[in-house]
Amino acid sequence: PVAILAQAGCLPWRSGSLSVAMSMSYVPEFGLHFPHTYVTPKKNGDGEYEDPKKSLVNKCLSACSGWVNEYNMCVQRVQTRTDGKGTCIWQYEELGMCTDHCVAHDIFSYVK
Repeated sequence: PVAILAQAGCLPWRSGSLSVAMSMSYVPEFGLHFPHTYVTPKKNGDGEYEDPKKSLVNKCLSACSGWVNEYNMCVQRVQTRTDGKGTCIWQYEELGMCTDHCVAHDIFSYVK
């Protein structure tokens, strides 16, 4: 059975003296996409470096406006309830995931 699989190209290892090619080529992609630009860090009035994520989150809130509206509508619904039940944790988490995904595209240009 090993010889049949080797002839079909299904085994990615050497079978005895028979060298078998992998059916899919291996292409390492992790870590090969580096940012093309480096953004120098900004300092605030105290001389300390500012966190670049804060400015990127503000930019990304416009890209995640649908989730911002969903969260705000949920907050309004919960505030109008008289029984004190209800939370907007799921909408808040979805908004957080959207902003994190957006920030992840640009944050590594701040790392040297």
